[in-house]
Amino acid sequence: MATAAQKAVTAGGVLVGIATGVVTNLITDRWSWTMAMAMAVLAAAGIWLALLTQAASRRTRHRIRASRGGRIENSAATGRGGADIKQNATHGGIISGSPVTARGADVYQQTGRHGHITDSPSDMR
Repeated sequence: MATAAQKAVTAGGVLVGIATGVVTNLITDRWSWTMAMAMAVLAAAGIWLALLTQAASRRTRHRIRASRGGRIENSAATGRGGADIKQNATHGGIISGSPVTARGADVYQQTGRHGHITDSPSDMR
């Protein structure tokens, strides 16, 4: 799921694209060095925003939480390429022997109220 910052960067990229189109139309109507510089600045801003969005989308997140008597045992989590891994054991729930490997995928394991997830490896690529 995209964060608010990622959405803002994407919206900024769209606005820069629109502005680039407007400047292009002005340039084709009447040429000037000022318009050429504005076009170069807008193109550079668009490239910068695209790279920023690409870098932001590569973040991998691990959220592993055991609370209120919950336990997570022998369940390593390995993620890459923007994977979002959540393991949550609460109220006496146990996640055991359930390692997670994710590459660019979202994986969510949750148990509570004395529930068990046992020997359930997840390999999402």
